[in-house]
Amino acid sequence: MAITYYDQLEISRQATPDQIKQAYRKLAKRHHPDTNGGSREAEKRFKEVQEAYETLGDPDKRSAYDEQLAAGAQRASGGGPKKPGRTADAAAGEGAGNKAGADFDISQMSQQFEQFFGFHPKNKADGNSKPLNKKSNPLDTTDLFNRFFGK
Repeated sequence: MAITYYDQLEISRQATPDQIKQAYRKLAKRHHPDTNGGSREAEKRFKEVQEAYETLGDPDKRSAYDEQLAAGAQRASGGGPKKPGRTADAAAGEGAGNKAGADFDISQMSQQFEQFFGFHPKNKADGNSKPLNKKSNPLDTTDLFNRFFGK
């Protein structure tokens, strides 16, 4: 049987919003990484408790989750309910962070820096390999500083 958010918060399915909040606070305090010397297991458990609370603490998300649990109980395959808002990609890449950073390539960092800021970080040249004069540097605030202080 799959562990539900109710199991993770150690509450019944009939728990009131106050009981859910109380259980979350108790477990979050118990499993917080700072109170457990940075333990990886405590951090993992803390994140599970936090995810459960995010779903059960919101009335709309909770009702959708309860419907999923009811549908999962009726299925003969017994695969257990899926966590709401999660895709197969997200489940497969657990711990890899969000998908937005998946295209980041450290070897292309200088090129990306140049593309974003308009000059190369090492030689301070623009995209055409011409050294930048101070006035064309988009990050140069010398003129602003001088005008502000009346120099």
